Amino acid sequence: MDALASALASQFPESAGLSIQRVESAGTVVAPFRVGVELVARLPLVPSDSDAVRKSVRREQEYAAVLADHLRVAIPRPRGIGEPFEGYPGIWSVWTWLPGRSLDRLPMAQDRRLARDLAELVGTIHALPTGGRSWNGEGRGGTPLADTPWVRESIERSAHLIDPRKATAVWERALAACPHRGAAVRIHGDPMPGNFLVNDGRLTGMVDVAPPAFGDPAADLQPAWVLFEEPARSVFLSATGLDEFAQERGRGWAFEMAIGGAHYYEHTNAVFFQQAMRTLERLLEQ
Repeated sequence: MDALASALASQFPESAGLSIQRVESAGTVVAPFRVGVELVARLPLVPSDSDAVRKSVRREQEYAAVLADHLRVAIPRPRGIGEPFEGYPGIWSVWTWLPGRSLDRLPMAQDRRLARDLAELVGTIHALPTGGRSWNGEGRGGTPLADTPWVRESIERSAHLIDPRKATAVWERALAACPHRGAAVRIHGDPMPGNFLVNDGRLTGMVDVAPPAFGDPAADLQPAWVLFEEPARSVFLSATGLDEFAQERGRGWAFEMAIGGAHYYEHTNAVFFQQAMRTLERLLEQ
């Protein structure tokens, strides 16, 4: 923490002397640190100072401005890119802090108003122009849903947690669904509860801005099982306007995330593990 404070003071002088607090998160890519009242430092869990990482962070910051102009919810504003410092050999970034409570900390699984809010948000992203860009491999949905050894091995490695026969049936049912037809659309790519904020029961913020992703809109249906229970699940799915085949692929994207995360983070990330297990329970009970 002292090294980060020194780096902030030297690279972002306006933050000198401000308090720094690690923010508990289910995230598996970035460690967030609240800086004072108005800022947050985001440090990738796997540090790198490569040109590719620097370019990716710049794309995230540019994309944040695009989303801020189109979404009704608040989007963090970039404050700059941090350089490697003692004890941390990678690129990092500083953003504005958004008020609100994280969805992964709230019991809103049956909230139909939230379901409509979230469906509206992903629908707005899907409607943004693509500039003719196609599948780009960014985020879940940036490539077509497909069978992988990782999913099959994850089912086997999770046999002490879930019924592997039911899990296999869920996966194969999703794989059998008709693929996305037509051009790729702009997608969120990682609509996990920890990426969204709520104030007074309404969706008000999106905190994790990744580089723009293009692909299958079905990938953004993950909240139907990661977050919601009935009747909110049906409200969310209906409000997105996506067909039954997309819903089946959405179940597959949710399953892929959960089955891999359950065994991988069982002993290292309690928040993500519990979220993955709830998701699997919802998927396997249908």
